[in-house]
Amino acid sequence: MLLLSLGSAAPALAQVGRFDDPDDYQDRIEPPPSLPQSFNAMVWPNPRAEPPKVVDTLNDIGRAMQVCWQPGSVHYTGQEVTIRISFKRNGEVLGKPMITHYRAGEPDAENREAFTRAVREALVRCSPMPFSEKLGAAVAGRPFTFRFIDAPMPEKYQRL
Repeated sequence: MLLLSLGSAAPALAQVGRFDDPDDYQDRIEPPPSLPQSFNAMVWPNPRAEPPKVVDTLNDIGRAMQVCWQPGSVHYTGQEVTIRISFKRNGEVLGKPMITHYRAGEPDAENREAFTRAVREALVRCSPMPFSEKLGAAVAGRPFTFRFIDAPMPEKYQRL
């Protein structure tokens, strides 16, 4: 009886393969994720930027955030702030944004406050982000890092 039960398991055992044959286990390797684990974007003031009607690509997310950021009376002081946030599937901000880096520019309290207020307002203005259904499902819960830079946009990025 024991031999009969092992006889039926033999074909299953034969399919396991050997570890020294790369062709044998190559199909079992997990495929890479379809999107990066995080997304990074640099955001400069750009008053001419047009808001996308529907955010359908990762590049559209950066463009939408750039349109949402309206620094107004801030003049270029060299300040930078990096914020990490995640979005829900419907485009709302998930949790509380986290400041991961701040670089002070000119030591002017009025400009510093105007800059940080403009960044906070950009996050409010961009929520909910108008994700397409597919992109919203793909990016939900993933970390996004936006680096707001209070300086003119370099020409090499203006062509994007």
